[in-house]
Parts: sequence; structure tokens; C-alpha cells
Amino acid sequence: MNVYPNPEPQLHSEPEKGASDSNLQRNSLGGSDFVTEKKTLANSSPKLRPTFNPESESYLRELIRSLQCKICNQLLRQPLALPCGDTLCRTCIPRLHERRYISYPSQSDRKQGFTCPFEGCHGQEHSIADCSLDITLTNVLTSVEIVLSDSAFSQDSVDTSSFPSSGPGKVQPIPPDKAHIYKVFWAYRIAKDGTLPFTSDFPTPPGIEHSEGATEQEKQHFANLLARLRSDFDCQVCYCPYNSPTTTSCGHTFCKACLERVRDHSNLCPFCRKTLSPYRNISTGCGNKRLTSLVSLLYPQITADKDTQASEGEIVSEQTIPIFACAMTFPQIPMFLHIFEPRYRLMLRRAIEDGTRCFGMVAHRPGSVPPADGDFVAPFTRYGTMLYVTNLQMFPDGRSLVETMGIYRFKIISYSWQDGYPLANIERVEDIPYADEEAMEASERINGSDTDSPTQMFSHLSTQELYQRGFEFVASMRNESVGWFADRILNTYGQPPQDPAIFPFWMATLLPVNEREKYLVLVSTSVRERLKLVMVWIKAMDQKSW
Repeated sequence: MNVYPNPEPQLHSEPEKGASDSNLQRNSLGGSDFVTEKKTLANSSPKLRPTFNPESESYLRELIRSLQCKICNQLLRQPLALPCGDTLCRTCIPRLHERRYISYPSQSDRKQGFTCPFEGCHGQEHSIADCSLDITLTNVLTSVEIVLSDSAFSQDSVDTSSFPSSGPGKVQPIPPDKAHIYKVFWAYRIAKDGTLPFTSDFPTPPGIEHSEGATEQEKQHFANLLARLRSDFDCQVCYCPYNSPTTTSCGHTFCKACLERVRDHSNLCPFCRKTLSPYRNISTGCGNKRLTSLVSLLYPQITADKDTQASEGEIVSEQTIPIFACAMTFPQIPMFLHIFEPRYRLMLRRAIEDGTRCFGMVAHRPGSVPPADGDFVAPFTRYGTMLYVTNLQMFPDGRSLVETMGIYRFKIISYSWQDGYPLANIERVEDIPYADEEAMEASERINGSDTDSPTQMFSHLSTQELYQRGFEFVASMRNESVGWFADRILNTYGQPPQDPAIFPFWMATLLPVNEREKYLVLVSTSVRERLKLVMVWIKAMDQKSW
């Protein structure tokens, strides 16, 4: 197989639809009128029913607690999902402050932040842009309000007008056969008023002397009404109840595994088609704690056995991929291949026939083992790039000219051989979250770098300055008619990317740099570190005459 140049590649990528991330965040936080999107899909799991235990006060308390704000003790109002997985009311966000020494990502709505008020977050700073209205939880709160509203109780179970108020005055005793449902209503009402502390036990309302427990009518009443919640917990990708629910930057929630699978092919929300913000790593990020709690309360069988047969099938197909050991390539960068070896012709045909049109590309290992590969033993590198076939031209003799586009990076966990080519079990490699990237930049600009690496001399520069210097280097080289940036090359690989995260990959593809140096860029999970590596190359080239 050979890598061949193609001056006029016919490449395509999925267009971005909808608003930008910054506009999306402003829409989520900037006003009081929020649109609640209600799912209308049919129940895809009719055998799965909510497990509701109206006899257990601790169960009922956990259910109500899952809907309360930890800050104000009230039921969540316009609930905002935080990057750490917690949730609070929009009005309970702590005082905002201006974030300093941060230039990447260059978004105006990331300039303001706040210190997370939750103990588990240990005082971490969140950008206001990373907090989105939780649409699923908003729908759940609306459904529960209907379930536990005054009108629902007064029509079906008990006259709520006879309930004693929480204020002073004579309290009328509650009949034993109505006492249990009254306790439920009372707990919900005082939680709604904000007078039920988040950490308190199930309250004992006034007027209760004896309770006979929930009647069959009340049990049926709760079972029927709580069935309203069923569709709210359906993932819109697999149509099953949430498994490790993860909320996106646009406020929609999906199973963690489903969202990872979607991102293999697109960076758009499966529901609203808006661009997903990479503010956190989906693989290692925190899931939605409130929705996780509600799912475990209403559907305990999911919590007990998360590895269902359907999800297991998805995970296996996702992690096992064919490997093409040829050359180094990068995400969002085109690569052109001439495939003629029988084993790789077979691999390509299988990738096309199964509909994925994907395979992994790794480089042959150059000499000694790169430090990033650790104890990985193979004739090829451990890290590579998933390629998607965008165009294919097959010849009668079996050869193929293939145009591909890098999708994402991966790390090989293990591999075996099939029909002469490797099959690898992989895990996706993601960049560190925006919050960590911003913290790294601020720390280096204030304190400097504590490493002895060649990139240390650039630690005082902002991430945006690093990108700008690289961009200016390309312009100067073009003015000097350096061959790496000739028009025919740029026609093939495109103009310099405007995204600082992709720019180092583009530079590594075009510059005549040692493969081991390029490999450092491939395995790096920090945009800032990749840009500093490029600056090291630029400094070395500036000392030469071209």
C-alpha cells in the first residue's frame, strides 16, 4: 500500500446545524421563558414499569429529595445541569466573577464563572457557558407536579381543603385511612415551599395520630400517575430507559454509551442537531446525578444490571475495529490511500459492506518504543486515528483508491489477527475538558511551567497567542514560497484550521518533522501542549534558511 497525493480531493463532512454553543448557552440562561420539550415517542419497553413503593417513607423521601435544590431546599426551578453532575436552580447560581488568564476557548460567554457550591466539587470553578437547562429534569418536574398537585389529590383521594396549614391555629385530626396519602402530599407541599431541609427525614405533619398505610386505591392512584413519567426517561437514541444518563451542552440527555457512539459519527445533538460543546470528556465526565438517582428509584432493575444485552452488543461492536498499519494520520485531516494488498482489500470490503465505512489507522513503529506506548508490544504504534471512507474508486484488478477523513483518536487496549490484518479492542482518546485546559493556561501564565521540557519556554504565552504565532508562521512561509504550503498542498489539505485544537494536527501533516515528534502531537490530550510542541518545531525551523 502507498500513500499518494491527490491535488483535488472530493471530501465532505457533515455540516453544522443550529445555533452556536455560545448562543445556545445564552438562550438557556438569559431569560425567564424556557421551552420544555416533551417526548412523544411510544413506550419502547412495555414490560418495564416504574417500581413505586408508597408504603416506604424513606423511599418517598428519596424521591422528593431527588427533585429538591440543595441550595434553597425548594423544588428545582429551571434546573441547570453543572459539569460536575450536580444540579441547582437557575436563581441559586453563586455570584459570578470575571475569569482571568484564559484565552482558549475564545468565547465571550466563558469569561464569567463561579465557584461550585457543592462539597463534592471541592471549590472547582465552572464557566457559566458549561451550565445548561436540564430539559429532561424539567419535564420530570412538570409531570410530578401534575401527579402530586392539589387537584389530583382532591379529585381522586382526599379533600385537600381540609388539610391543616403549616401556620398556627387549631389542627384538625386526619382520618387514619387518609393519613398516608396526606403525608405524601404534605411532604411535597413543604418541599415546594422550601421549608423541608434537603437532608431531613420524611416529615411528620400535624394532625396525624395513626396511619393505616396506603390503600389499594391510593397504590393504584400512584401507579397510574407515575406512569406519566415513563416516556421522560427514554433515551432518544436507543429508546430504552437511561443507562448512565449524560446531559449535553444543549440540555438534552442520553445514555452515556449512546452518546459516545453518536459522537463517533457526528458532533451534533441527536435530538436538536445543535453542535455539542466539548466542555467535558464524555468517557470520563460526570453523569447527571439527579436523573441517575431517579432512574435507580423508579427502575431499580436498570441499576442492578446496567450491562443489558442490547448495550453489550453496542459496546463490543464499538470497541473492536480493523486496523490498517500504514502511516500516521490525524483527526479532521484527509488521508489518501492506494490499497492493493489482498489482506487490506478484504478489510476495506468488509468495512464498506457492514455500513460503518470505518477502520483504524496506525503507523509502523519507528525503532524504539515511544514512551506513550508503555509496555504495548506490537509492530505498530498503540495510538492511531479512526478513518471514515468518504470516496472510493475500485479497479477491475482489485486495487482501490480511497479518500478518507480522520474522525477521532484511539488507544489500542489489545489486538488479535484476522485474515492477515489486526483487529483491535480500543478506547477513544479525548482532549481534557475545557475547565482543565483553562486551569492549565491560567496556572502556567501565573506561575510558569515546572517541567524541563522544550515547551517550557512558551509557557508564558496565552493559548490564543500560541495559535496566532503558528498561523503567522504559515503566512510567512507562504510568502517565501516554501513547498510545504504550496497551493496544490493547500488544495488537498485545506487552509489552516481556525480551530486551535485542530491546527497542530494540520501542521503535523504538512511540516517535514520527525515521526516521533508528530507522534507526541497525536497522543497529546491538551490543545495548549500541542500548540507548544508546534512552537518548538517553528523555532527550530526559524533557525534555518529555506
